[in-house]
Amino acid sequence: MSATASCGWSVRGAFALAVIAAAGGTARPSDPLPKFTEEREAAALHFVRKHCPDLVPLLDELRKSNRPAYELQVRETFQVTEFLADLQDDTRRYELELKIWKTENKAMVLVGRLATPREEDRKTIEDQLRGLAKELVDLEVQALEHRVQLLERESTAAREELAKARDGSDRTTREKFDGFVEKARKKRVGS
Repeated sequence: MSATASCGWSVRGAFALAVIAAAGGTARPSDPLPKFTEEREAAALHFVRKHCPDLVPLLDELRKSNRPAYELQVRETFQVTEFLADLQDDTRRYELELKIWKTENKAMVLVGRLATPREEDRKTIEDQLRGLAKELVDLEVQALEHRVQLLERESTAAREELAKARDGSDRTTREKFDGFVEKARKKRVGS
C-alpha cells in the first residue's frame, strides 16, 4: 500500500477501528491470551510496524478511543509473535503463517476503508480485497499442503518404527524380561 493510501484515517478511522475490534484479531493459537504488559505492547507494536505498518494508525486511534479493545489487539498480536517464534525451526511454515497474518491484516485495514463515500474508491478497495481474499486462500492451501507433507513424513517414519518393533518383538520381549530378572536379582543381592 502506498503512503498516500494511509491518508484520511481521521474521517474513516472510527469505522475501521470498529471493524478491527469486532474481528477479534487473527491469532491462530487457541491458548488463552497473555496478559497485557508494556513489554508485550512494545513487542507487538514493533511486529506491526515491521510487518503491517498501515495498521499502526488504527492501533493508535484504538488506544485513544477504546483502551480495552486496544489491549485485546496488542495481546492477540503478541500471541501471534510468540506463535511465529515457535515456528522458527520450520522455515516454510513460519513464512506461510506470517504471510497469512499480513494478508489478513491488510484486508482488515481495507475493510475499514470501505466506509468511504466515493463509489470509485469503494470499487478500488473491493478489487484489492478480492485480490487479498484470493491470496489468503492460496496461502491457506499452501499451509495445508505443507502440513500434509510433514504428516506424511511423520507417518512414514512411524510405520517404519512400527515394522521394526513388530519384527524384533521376540528379541525385545526377551531383553525386557532379562532386564526385569536382572533388577530383581540386584534387589535380592542388595537386601
